[in-house]
Parts: sequence; C-alpha cells; structure tokens
Amino acid sequence: MPEPTDPAAQAEPAEQDDPATGADPATRAEPAEKPSWRDRLTSAMPATRESRIIAVNALVGSMGTGMFLAGSALYFTRFAGLTATQLGVGLGIAGIMGIATTVPMGMLADRFGPRNVLLVVCIWRAIGYIAYLRVEGFTQFVFTACVLYIMDRAGQPLNQALVGRLITGTERNRTMGFIRSLRNLGFTVGFSLAGIALTTGSKTGFQLLFVGNAISFLFVFALITMLPKVGRTVVKDTGDAKDAKPLVPPSRDWRFVAATAANGVLFLHDAILITVLPLWVAEHTRSPIWMITVLVTTNTVITVVAQVRATRHINSLSSATRATTQSSVLLLFACVAFAVSGVVDTPAWAIVALTVALLLLTFGELLHSASSWEISFALSPEAAQGRYLAFFNVGFSAAEIAGPAVVLWLLTRTGPGGWLILAVCFPLSAALSWVGTREKPAVPEQAVQDPDPVPAAGGS
Repeated sequence: MPEPTDPAAQAEPAEQDDPATGADPATRAEPAEKPSWRDRLTSAMPATRESRIIAVNALVGSMGTGMFLAGSALYFTRFAGLTATQLGVGLGIAGIMGIATTVPMGMLADRFGPRNVLLVVCIWRAIGYIAYLRVEGFTQFVFTACVLYIMDRAGQPLNQALVGRLITGTERNRTMGFIRSLRNLGFTVGFSLAGIALTTGSKTGFQLLFVGNAISFLFVFALITMLPKVGRTVVKDTGDAKDAKPLVPPSRDWRFVAATAANGVLFLHDAILITVLPLWVAEHTRSPIWMITVLVTTNTVITVVAQVRATRHINSLSSATRATTQSSVLLLFACVAFAVSGVVDTPAWAIVALTVALLLLTFGELLHSASSWEISFALSPEAAQGRYLAFFNVGFSAAEIAGPAVVLWLLTRTGPGGWLILAVCFPLSAALSWVGTREKPAVPEQAVQDPDPVPAAGGS
C-alpha cells in the first residue's frame, strides 16, 4: 500500500541537483569575478601611503644619482684639474670617511628620528653636489667629497630606519623590495638622460648633470615632509626589571657582528655585476663585447620585475636565514659558470656560460637582498634601530669600496681558478650568518630561579 503524501510537498516540486555539476542549487556558489586591471595594478603597488612615498623617493633620488655617476668621472678629469689617480685616491679617502661616520649618523636617527635627519641629509646633499661645480684641484675635491660622503653613506641606512619606524609586518620587507626595484629603474633612466647631455661634450652639459642630481634631492626633501613625523624611539616600560635588557652598541653584539661580516662578503655580488663582469667578459672570454650590455640589461630588468616577489616568503628570521643559504648556493654556482666562460674556446659556449652565470647571480642577489633586510630588522633593538642598521650597512659599504679591487686582483692572479676560490666564500659566509641569526636556546625556567637554600652544616 503506498505511503500517504503531504499535499504541500505535492504543490512544490522538489529541487534537483544540477545535472552539469551535480551540486545542490541551494549551495551552488556564484562564479567569482575576475579582478579588474585596476585591482591588479593596486595590488602590485605598495600597500600604504607611507610606503608609496618612500618608493617614489627611491625612484627620484636614483635618477639624479644615475645622471651624476654617468658623467662625474669625466667632468672631474676634464674640467676640475684632477688626474685619474687623484680621482681614485680622493674617492677612496671620502669612502673611508663615509664608513667611519655611518654609525654616528645612525645614532642621530635614534636621537632625533630618521625622518628629521633625512631632511637635513637631503639639503646637505643638494648643496654638496652644487659645490662640486666650484672644485678646482685635488685638495678642494677631497674636502668636498669627504663632507658629501658623510651624507651619501648615511642615506641608505637612514631610509631603512625610516621604513622600520613607519611600516610593520610583511609590508616592511615588501617596501624595501620596491625601493631596490625602483632604484635600479631610476639608475637606468638617469644614465639614459645623462647620455643626452654627454653627447654635447661641453662643460655646461656636464654641469647640468650635477644640477639635476641636486634638484632630485630637493624633490626627495619635499616628499619626505609628507611623511608622518617620527621622533626618537621610546621603549615601553613593562614594569618588570628582570625583563629589562641593557642596550649594547652593535659592535659589541657578537651575533650582529657575525651577520654583518657575513653579509658584507655576500654583497660581493654587486661588485661582480658592476665592475668585474664587464672586464671579465672583455678580457678573459671569447664572448662578443656586446654581451656586456645584454647581461647588465637582463639583470636590471629581472631586478625591477622580481625583487618585490622575492620578499613574499621572507617574513621571519628563520625564513631569512634559509634564503641566505639558498642565495649562497646560487652565487656559488654562478661563480662556477663564470669560471667555465673563461675556459671554453668558442663564442657560442662562452655566451651560454655567461648567460647561466648572470641568471644565477641575479636570483642569488634577489634572495640575499631580501634576506639581509629581514635579518637586519630582526636583530636590531627597537631603541637603537638607527645605529644597528647603520652598522649593518658598513658591511655593504666595505664590500662596495674594497670588493672590486679584491676580486679583480684575485682573478688577475689566478684566472678562472679565482672564481672557484670566490665560490667557496659564499657558503662559508652563509654559515657565519647562520651562527649570528640562529635562535638562542631557551633557558629552562628553573635555571633562572633562585636556588634552594642549603642547610647549614651542623657543628659539634
């Protein structure tokens, strides 16, 4: 006998599953809309107003610096009465002065806030580059360069300290990625603009490059004034004296010194790209000379496009340590490929070896740059971030000044074998960085408690 049915059920036909998907219509989700080009563009930009202003600063400042670097050496040797040797010696003296004053400038940032110090630095640099136009002879050049290099060397750690004060979380490292990407782009644009002035060959054309650089720092000054004011760092009092840690100088923090020294060696990838690569291709390989332009341009394009992406998964000290190790392996194999490029006997194989070397060098550079920012932020005490970041930058400055000479001397003496010696230095440096960045072992709670009183021995 059939079961009785509910009249209401007969009035409303039952919903059926979608024959195409088998899904219940009540639970079937609406298809997600594809993000518009505007959404994609917004997500590809810095996330905060502060990070966008700092990124634009990097672009404008590097454009001016690119114009200056493209023509400064020729100007000083042609119109300022300097020989090439005097120019090199003067820049070396100024570089030492800049390194020696980097940490004191960081201390000023801790005292007065990185934003305020950067405003002074911008005005100082604008005046300094105009003052170069009045230089006549070696003595005037050395004095002007030393005074200017104090601010030039302080610029990078002060910018990083400003990022550390204004931006937090994953956006902090992402902003540093934007800074580096846009600096590479700005240098390229600056060099291109300088080419227009250099074609004239006139003193006025060269001087315009100095003026353009000075104006760029005035624009940077104006942009920095749009950022929120940040004063000295004040550490919150927890009320627990046991938790208070004495603030030690970065030079006495052995973990930070180890990380700084290791990163100084790893930063040799910059010296390889800028100075060593063109000379190696031209004098030690069978590659056509035009490969220099191809390699440098390829590196610039990849850096502009991929540096921000390289920061996506580097958001802690442990992830930064892993990235440092990975970058050292890439740099090791890059050196091996450079060595191969010097022993193959056909242009085609030389081109292949150089291309592989350049790609390995570039991706190692991207990973190391991203990891170095996170390491320097993570190991810097909040109350002394300016001086710690300045000290960390000393490793980069030393590599930038001494690195080209050391690597070129090594390759001149040993040829392709020098690349193999250099290759070993990178993983060794990563190991030293690991020593400085590894997590401190936890101290058992009972180990820090007062010991139980020992009963006095009974006397007779």
